[in-house]
Amino acid sequence: MFRLAIRRAAAPRFVRSFTSSVVRPNAISDIYIREVKGFKPTPATAADAEAGTKPWAAPAAPAAPSVEAEGVDALASYEQSAVETESGSSTGAKEEEWFVEEVEEEEHH
Repeated sequence: MFRLAIRRAAAPRFVRSFTSSVVRPNAISDIYIREVKGFKPTPATAADAEAGTKPWAAPAAPAAPSVEAEGVDALASYEQSAVETESGSSTGAKEEEWFVEEVEEEEHH
């Protein structure tokens, strides 16, 4: 009886099953493979390689930027100019208006 319990507790047997199907000819893939095998590319020549590229040339040196008002006098007048500011109350009202969304009322029929 003890032997029967051991045999029943053993792992179940698994059976592998293989399936096979008939190979069906595919006319389109056969034509494609035949054309690929028959393709013979023409070798590229040096003239073809040169025609497809541009000769390299060094880029032109950049020009120095021009300042609108050059000179020490312009810098001195800038330092002495008054700073322009806006009052805080007017800018706050404008910013609040930007973020207000107008609610459109839907028409009920």
